[in-house]
Amino acid sequence: MNIITQEARKRQAVVKYAVKNGKSAASRQYGVSLSSVKRWCLRYDGESWQSLCERSHRPYSNPNQHTKSEERKIKKAFKKYYARYGWDGVYDELIKRHYTRSFSGMVYAAKRIGLKDKNKAKKPPRKTERRYPELTVPGEKVQIDVKEVPFNCLRGDALKYNKHLYQWTAIDECTRLRFVYGFEEHTPENTVKFLKMLIKAFPFKIQTIQTDNRTEFTYKFISDTELSPLDKAIQGTSIKHVLIPPRTPWHNGKVERSHRNDQRYFYNWETFSSVEELNKKLSIHLKWSNNKTMRTLGRKSPIQLLAEKQAA
Repeated sequence: MNIITQEARKRQAVVKYAVKNGKSAASRQYGVSLSSVKRWCLRYDGESWQSLCERSHRPYSNPNQHTKSEERKIKKAFKKYYARYGWDGVYDELIKRHYTRSFSGMVYAAKRIGLKDKNKAKKPPRKTERRYPELTVPGEKVQIDVKEVPFNCLRGDALKYNKHLYQWTAIDECTRLRFVYGFEEHTPENTVKFLKMLIKAFPFKIQTIQTDNRTEFTYKFISDTELSPLDKAIQGTSIKHVLIPPRTPWHNGKVERSHRNDQRYFYNWETFSSVEELNKKLSIHLKWSNNKTMRTLGRKSPIQLLAEKQAA
């Protein structure tokens, strides 16, 4: 029996005593105020203790509640952007329309008026906390990984000739600024090409790159003497190459998460017939993702945070 049930049954006993012996006597006997006894007697239906359960104290209206105009804006933005970009995309669009409420206030109002993804399953809570201390210097550590382009995104010649396309991704841990590029072959040589492009693309000096232990990044587990093309490329430079422990992808969690976002916001919506078309569309997606506000950055975009870091 929970506390709500216990309290309701106690009130029922008070009311029954009051019916037999009077309300004042019930007040003295049970140590409750006379006004409470009178209120419970009026509420009691004569049979069930459920009628005496505590009622909600929530107010009927809120002076700061969203206006009808704001609710119309939320509905319009939800219909246009939620399916592809989620709540973040809806909020970013509303901000452009001079919406001044908080992100959580927008989500609460949207759900109150019935806007939500009914098919989305609730994510189970994480058993252990894996969040690491945030870095404060742009370029202090850059995570790099490779994602294979989903087969269902291929069309035309790429599908006809059974080609495989791959996306190299680099993300700065401090600012979340990204650089992506696609290749047709999953090779260590393409990693070197990507690194050279990355150094030119990032507007700050890269101190450390962090990768997993696959052969496009390291030969650590296949040779004791030979260096991988990536390790050879950074010899004589100030760039350090750090490997995460085997079978611990969460150490590269930022780039792994960015790949999930690419799947949700990009690959679930686009198709490609060649690597040239992939890179053309990736450049548009990259510009969007680098200018997309993030909750983890305090509703700032990577570009905005980088500008603040450089100005400091």
